[in-house]
Amino acid sequence: MNDTVAMIIECPQCGATVKTDCNVCEYCNSEYLIKSLDSLSSFDKRGIDKYITNYKKAAANDPSNSEINAAIAICYLKLGLFNFAAKFFEKAIEDMMENSDLYFYLAICVFKGKRPFLIPLTLIKKAEEFLEAAIALSPDSGKYYYAHSLIKYDYYYKKRLNTCPNFQELLDDAEHYQISHSDKQMVEDLLKISF
Repeated sequence: MNDTVAMIIECPQCGATVKTDCNVCEYCNSEYLIKSLDSLSSFDKRGIDKYITNYKKAAANDPSNSEINAAIAICYLKLGLFNFAAKFFEKAIEDMMENSDLYFYLAICVFKGKRPFLIPLTLIKKAEEFLEAAIALSPDSGKYYYAHSLIKYDYYYKKRLNTCPNFQELLDDAEHYQISHSDKQMVEDLLKISF
């Protein structure tokens, strides 16, 4: 087991003592350390707040722990607190530069819950930089191409602006890498747009 889970002494959801050989509570089946938005799909605000409280206790002993910072950021993103999420994603990236999902989530934070069409071009470019970093780290992940294609479609295509690659090329890449239906839905929900 990694040292980060060892820092968490009780299950964030039910309070049971953490077992040192896994990341899932044997009593409530909740993950001790959240690593993706999917892990929070069954939790309401109250459940997510429990995670944040637990992680902040663990972070008090090690504020630069990148896995704890990433988990806090994912919780804030799920709650729609984009500025807080971005701050913690940036801290996590300092030590986990190879984690492509962190760049993807950081790109989502740029939009602050708005669809791309409503965002200034400077922020679109910033989000695209984060997505390009995610793609560079994991070039076979369809969800990054899909997110980028949605941005290109909603911002550039709908405003009749030329861009290269265009949204269709990125959409073809997403399909080539076999993006799952659940990943498509997640990206569409995060960007507030679909094809």
